[in-house]
Amino acid sequence: MGRVSTRPAASEAIDKLVRTLARICDDPYDLVFSAPAPPVPGRRVAELGDFGFIEFIVDETKGLVRVYHLVWAG
Repeated sequence: MGRVSTRPAASEAIDKLVRTLARICDDPYDLVFSAPAPPVPGRRVAELGDFGFIEFIVDETKGLVRVYHLVWAG
């Protein structure tokens, strides 16, 4: 299991990730928070500010957001 750094930048990045995922769960297709990520149908990408981005797919039948990639910068 990985460790979470408590440095201010890491804490801010994790906070940004949680806020972004919460917004995506509210409306995964809102273009303010995410955009299509071709060539995979249904795959979307959301930026985490200067911290990185996530790629995810919405599983409507199961009511899930599946995150496939989390890229941290820095």
